Amino acid sequence: MKTGRQWIVACFLLVSSYAVFAEVIVPNVIGDPYEENREYLTIEGFKVYVLPVQQYSWRGYTLEEREDERLRAIRKVTAQLKVAVSLLPPDPINELRTRVILYMDDTCEYGDAKETGKTFKTGKVFYTPIASKDDSDRKLGQVTIRCYSAFVHEYPYKGIVLHELAHAWHDLFLPNGFENYKIKTQYEWSKECLHRQHKPYWKTNAGEFCAEMSCAYFFRSKDVPHTDMSMSEKNKALVSAAWQDPPNLDEFEPATGGCSDESQVTLNEGEEVIERKRSHIAAH
Repeated sequence: MKTGRQWIVACFLLVSSYAVFAEVIVPNVIGDPYEENREYLTIEGFKVYVLPVQQYSWRGYTLEEREDERLRAIRKVTAQLKVAVSLLPPDPINELRTRVILYMDDTCEYGDAKETGKTFKTGKVFYTPIASKDDSDRKLGQVTIRCYSAFVHEYPYKGIVLHELAHAWHDLFLPNGFENYKIKTQYEWSKECLHRQHKPYWKTNAGEFCAEMSCAYFFRSKDVPHTDMSMSEKNKALVSAAWQDPPNLDEFEPATGGCSDESQVTLNEGEEVIERKRSHIAAH
């Protein structure tokens, strides 16, 4: 049996270990506007606010069923944060933990109810910059996940959170944020020269281009080029430089002028497999 002194020492070590552990995992989001009046979870080192379900009915779900969907949504966010933390560079991830909040609620309708046909009962996932509550110029970011049931059932892509964290890195840490000249210049060239027969989501704007190229480089994007194996060398160099801590875009020179040989990188992975099979059959 342990003596009284041994119990005291054991308790001291336990408390000390907990303090060190807590210091590592509890996010220090300076100026968090929700910190004082909201309860939150700490998931993979990120501060995640998870609001209760709303009381109204949605697509026939009972309140109990929607409570279950809320728990499933938390598990899904946890799994996606695990993916992001395991694949994105560790230093940028640690920086994002200090500046980005995840905010989940059960708002399942958006749109203008006064306009016929313009109201959609569904969910939404998006990134927005938010102001710090400490009256400083420190800008924070928020990844918002709306409608637990919709998030669980209508978003099969496993890189949604990674995509939104890429937006946050672009906005909060790249020089001039979303107005970064080199990102915008490389986007304009890529839009004109790469994957001409496709209309991938990244061709929407420079922000989506940066986020989707990050997904393709570190994980997998929903559209072509899908993975780094099909990315142009210029875009791989861009993502690699952008995700340094601090970002190292000074030496990156965006592609300009006419389309180069990289414009031949236009096949998605499925088409590449088919093309290789065709070549093999033709050779025999």
